[in-house]
Amino acid sequence: KALGPDHPDVGKMYANMGRVYGNMSSVLVSQGRYTEALDKLTAALEIHLKALGPDHPDVGKMYANMGRVYGNMSSVLVSQGRYTEALDKLTAALEIHLKALGPDH
Repeated sequence: KALGPDHPDVGKMYANMGRVYGNMSSVLVSQGRYTEALDKLTAALEIHLKALGPDHPDVGKMYANMGRVYGNMSSVLVSQGRYTEALDKLTAALEIHLKALGPDH
């Protein structure tokens, strides 16, 4: 029998799916595939927001992870002399970290 959308197990399955996407992003980051990693983190974030709500610690972790990926991307861009693009990525990283951790972290 199918479970309804409000069944607790459905929420757990969504949270697990979010974790899988998060783990996939870690592998992609280790391979330097930052754009793909951000795609997976975005999917994970959307799932976590739906399953856990905006104030859950796992949602904050997704934002922080996205910020780190943008930071990694900026390092690569700096090494290539692409400073304007690097600054854009660092600005995105800062905004995401502020959202995840707050200004006093």
